Amino acid sequence: MAFMTQHLWDVALPVAAIAFVFGIVLVNLLFSNGSRAVAWENLDVVGVKSKTSQLSWLRAIITSPATTARRVQHGYSAFCRGKSLPFAIPSIWTGGAVVVLPPSLLHLLNRPDSELAAVPAQLASIQLPYMFKDPDIYENVIHFDAVRRIMSQKNLDAMAADASEEIEASFGHYWDSQLKQGEWTTMNNWDACGSVVTRIAMRSLIGAPLCRDEKLLRLLECHGNAILLGTVGINCMPPFLRPWLGPLVGLRAKYYQAQCLKIMVPFIENKIRVEGHMRNDAEAPVDFLQALIARCAKAGPDQMSPSKIALRILALSTMSFMGMAYVFAHIILDMYGSPSRDDFASGLEAECRQVSEANGGLGSKDAVASLHRVESALRESMRFSDFSATNLSRDVAADEFDIGNGVMLPKGARVVFPTLSIHHDSTFYDNASQYDAFRFSRQFEGPKDEVEKQSGERDSITANSKLFLAFGYGRHACPGRWYAAQVLKQMLAHLVLNYDIEVMDKRPTRQAILNIILPPTEMKIRVRHK
Repeated sequence: MAFMTQHLWDVALPVAAIAFVFGIVLVNLLFSNGSRAVAWENLDVVGVKSKTSQLSWLRAIITSPATTARRVQHGYSAFCRGKSLPFAIPSIWTGGAVVVLPPSLLHLLNRPDSELAAVPAQLASIQLPYMFKDPDIYENVIHFDAVRRIMSQKNLDAMAADASEEIEASFGHYWDSQLKQGEWTTMNNWDACGSVVTRIAMRSLIGAPLCRDEKLLRLLECHGNAILLGTVGINCMPPFLRPWLGPLVGLRAKYYQAQCLKIMVPFIENKIRVEGHMRNDAEAPVDFLQALIARCAKAGPDQMSPSKIALRILALSTMSFMGMAYVFAHIILDMYGSPSRDDFASGLEAECRQVSEANGGLGSKDAVASLHRVESALRESMRFSDFSATNLSRDVAADEFDIGNGVMLPKGARVVFPTLSIHHDSTFYDNASQYDAFRFSRQFEGPKDEVEKQSGERDSITANSKLFLAFGYGRHACPGRWYAAQVLKQMLAHLVLNYDIEVMDKRPTRQAILNIILPPTEMKIRVRHK
């Protein structure tokens, strides 16, 4: 996985160069759409010298893969912060402009899909139509029903026990096997985190023993990388080229899907044969795969193909692996790369030992819920090292959509929110440019009566918050956020209880392609047993 950042640029830059050849056509298409032109008249546009200059738009669109994050921050400072105004940025992602909305308009995310649609914009973000041959996988997302059923708050206790077991086994296999007692061992941070996350997440999605199949795990990592690289490449193409070049880019992901299915399909066939597909809702599924099979059975015989069920798991696994690996790799760099690393690590270790002793381990929902410092450290890392400059993308589905200030957006216009800028806004967070592991827990420390008097209600990492948007916001917030938060807390607790860690390299300046903030995949850490 360490090669990923360089490969992202290797894909993005040639594709951006191709865009120059077709740039005039693209801009002509942009300016020939009268309804879009009218919309931009009432919006400030960041990145073009003249809104009516085709050459200025062409230059801005072509350079958007390397400049989007900077333009979003500039626009946020100039228009959103203090003024609560929207603005637009040129983007090759849409072949025109993307409208960036201020945080004061987050309530619009609760509007019905008939007005502001989530699914088309999300598909355009990860380009699944080019990665999966069967459109039913991304158009009929019944697998999310299984996520809501199994990975909800009420099932966290059962999931905590399984995750605790797999965390112990996974760290033992990938980390402990490299360590010698009392000695430091150098590891690639991204690879070390990705390996354990992939196995732990697969325990939740498909269960043991298949989650420990090394061939499958390596194929899953290759599949995830192929989708990420392919998504970046396709998003950096002019939209009118995607129907021709997109399928070629997606071939690599489809190859790894086929290889994964060779291993997964026999396992799923046996699961259906041995356990049935539990048509009776009274027979409550005890794991995710059972719940997925039951949901597919309810949807009809055409959904019961083991290959289709396996593809649904692959679609979920890519999002799960990449998101959790990104967070876990960054919290190591954020916390152990901080000047206050010793205080943070000792404070977390003390809490974890106390909670573990009081609960007989960290394999229960109640135990994990008591890890307030651990949750704060994770939440702060997700704020500080956000994975994208913009998120929460939506497409206008109505003929027109009023966002206020005299701006009516036409059907098909894409809107996003500047999540990275919100998370780094000093108006909302003191010392926003610094990582503070106990930012969200400090006010609840101290004598109980003083805490109750001064602190108010504790805000959970999974709560819908206008100032913390890592798990989304509104009706389409991440349905698996309770599971993801719990597992990440268990992983961090295991880390601080068992290992000393040092960050070896100076943290590089964060780079972005379009709105995606690239992980520093070459960073090295030193690890030893406590």
